[in-house]
Amino acid sequence: MVKPTEGDPRLDPYEPPPDNPTRFEKRTFGVLLAVAGFLFLWTVSPIWVPVFLGVLLAVVASPLQRRLERRYRRHPRLLAGAISFVTVALGLGLVVFMGYFVIREMLHYLTDVMPQHATAAEHWLRSARVGRLLHRIGQSPDGVMKQAQGYGHSAVTHLTEVVGGLLAATTNLTVIVIFTTITSYYLLLEGPALARFLVRMLPLPQPETRALMHEFHEVAIGTLLGIGVLALVQGGLSGLGFWMFGVPKPLVWGALAGLASLLPAIGTAIICAPIGLLLIATGHVYAGIGLLVYWAVAVVLLPDYWLRPRLMKGHMRLHELLVLISVFGGIEAFGAIGLLVGPMFVAMFVAMLRIYERNYRLPSTEGRLHPRPRHGDDDEEDAAGEDRVPPHQPQHA
Repeated sequence: MVKPTEGDPRLDPYEPPPDNPTRFEKRTFGVLLAVAGFLFLWTVSPIWVPVFLGVLLAVVASPLQRRLERRYRRHPRLLAGAISFVTVALGLGLVVFMGYFVIREMLHYLTDVMPQHATAAEHWLRSARVGRLLHRIGQSPDGVMKQAQGYGHSAVTHLTEVVGGLLAATTNLTVIVIFTTITSYYLLLEGPALARFLVRMLPLPQPETRALMHEFHEVAIGTLLGIGVLALVQGGLSGLGFWMFGVPKPLVWGALAGLASLLPAIGTAIICAPIGLLLIATGHVYAGIGLLVYWAVAVVLLPDYWLRPRLMKGHMRLHELLVLISVFGGIEAFGAIGLLVGPMFVAMFVAMLRIYERNYRLPSTEGRLHPRPRHGDDDEEDAAGEDRVPPHQPQHA
């Protein structure tokens, strides 16, 4: 038996071979790498939602971790675990708390309050004045009541299905919470090492890889601030306004207004404006006008035109049309998680276009728009004393 000598690859399986690999070896390794990557993605695909949430949480919480590490350098594991646990617990508690109150009040309305409103609406529809108006447009009180009852039964059935689905998703929610916390913990703990590994492994120049990672960080923070924080602020301000002007169940309506604020262009108007008009129509004129003024100033103007620019300062913002497409498209493609995934994916695509424009597209485009003059032309221009404007130099990341 021949003993391996010094420098023999059998001593160190990770030692690079002495010669460059052949083309066949490169292709073989590429096929094996593609198969391994496909199997890895196939394995991760059932839990991609908590993994994505953990990555998003770690990216957003990394500045806080760096600040706290200056004081608690001796306990990095404890610090990463505390940040992951507290942030996940706060987010989960907020979602469960608001969902519980909203569903409870909606069920209470559908079972107790709605029959009273239905009775009052029936008496109103059967009044002589409304009856004459309905006959003019080819309708009858009985027909309108049947249509309204059909819509009511459909709403109750849909709400029952939603509640049943939420109860059935309790196990999935537990898995999501556990994997989100674990993913965030390890990424916060090993984040710098993972970033250096990506810089070495991605087949891009290192400055462009760092620029791409910076863009992802800015996109994550911008998405969270532009969607999550502003939704909480507008929902809280709406609930405060409902309480100030005597609207019943202000917490529920505030939660619904916070959810509605995720809709671009429409936003909280779909909740606040009808309630204000309803107050005016029912005789509470000053309360209705006060609520509409409060909504326009405190819920719309201050968050959108004062708070949003300060929160988004230095971070990437999306055009309203792209936000609309990303929110509705994300919900249609990924479900509820699409509220975060859709804007993130669209913002990352826009960030990649910006990097392409800055590092790849502009130099070649400028070369065609401003062709380099010949030496004879340079001499003539210099002799004529003309000033030449240098072409625009693109800024590289």
